Amino acid sequence: MKHVDKNSLKHFGVCFLLSFLFGKYGVAMAVGASLTKEWYDKQSYGHWCWVDLFFDTLGCVVGYALHCLVIYLISLI
Repeated sequence: MKHVDKNSLKHFGVCFLLSFLFGKYGVAMAVGASLTKEWYDKQSYGHWCWVDLFFDTLGCVVGYALHCLVIYLISLI
């Protein structure tokens, strides 16, 4: 299994940021960007990086969850 490197953390950060800032539309953008990037890697290197896809998914989940939490907390005011 590939170890976690800076590239995987970048995948998490980009997906987290898009999902947190733009909500469900950010999740859609992040998923599209992730799959496009991995498709490009498959064409160039012959394989998908499943670790990067995992961190993309994790970034989307955490970012969207925090987005929903912030929206909920703002609605309480």
